[in-house]
Amino acid sequence: MQQLTDEQLVEELRFRLEQSRKSLNDLSVVNRKLVEMNRKLEESEALKSNFLSNIRNEINNPLNAIIGLAEQLAVIVKKPEVSELVTMLFSEAFNLDFQLRNIFVAAELEAGESEPTIEQVEVGSVVQGVLDNFGPQASGKNITLRATPSGSEADLQLFFPTDAQMLQVITANLVANAIEFSPPGSEVVVQYSCDEEALHLQVKDQGIGIAETDMKRIFDRFVQLDTGSTRAYHGHGLGLSVVSSLLDLLQGQVQVNSTPGMGSLFTVTIPPAPFDAENMTFAEGGNLFLFDQMEEK
Repeated sequence: MQQLTDEQLVEELRFRLEQSRKSLNDLSVVNRKLVEMNRKLEESEALKSNFLSNIRNEINNPLNAIIGLAEQLAVIVKKPEVSELVTMLFSEAFNLDFQLRNIFVAAELEAGESEPTIEQVEVGSVVQGVLDNFGPQASGKNITLRATPSGSEADLQLFFPTDAQMLQVITANLVANAIEFSPPGSEVVVQYSCDEEALHLQVKDQGIGIAETDMKRIFDRFVQLDTGSTRAYHGHGLGLSVVSSLLDLLQGQVQVNSTPGMGSLFTVTIPPAPFDAENMTFAEGGNLFLFDQMEEK
């Protein structure tokens, strides 16, 4: 092994020191670029969040005005032909509003901006509020909507610690789905109960049913079992995926029992959320939820 002279050793140390300096400089440059990239990503997320909030307001406000005016006209106008047109106007505006809100909820879920806000929720009020809001759509198909509390507390107010807005959106999408796929003259029943372990919510229809091979697919985003230009049913395939995603946030689950031609039964189970009893708020106004915006989380 050749022994290095002092000069060679010093030169080697200088070379390695210079290499280390270059490496440190390169790391510093990379670090600055990463910091700048992170800043731009944060700005992009903030812009996206602001865009969603702004576009939601710009669309929802005029739609709410149209819906409100259509409701007033339906009461005032007595001529059958005009009343029918007003009813159609309200129905189309309501459907558009509902679908847009699903899109906004899905976008917030995708962006990771949805977090549960826990309140003591009066479950029956939320359920009845959803049925009241979907009453005109059901009436248009001569479908009966019915809510039935069950269990030992059937005659009492059922308060449960969860997110009122998310529970409303889950219920609304299941009811909307049941109405869409049910035949005229049928019935949609929402049954609910609470105990110490969970909130139980069932939506039963007498619709077309779902084949066993399609059970898992119906909760995938944008999936529609009825496709093509001649499809008989409306929607964009977001509703049930929104239900599934919101239940994930609430640590709940949904199960489906269905037979083609015999209707479907969707069963939702939500565990009670941890809460601070001293600072707990109460949510009782079922009709407030559907047309209120999802709270900024």
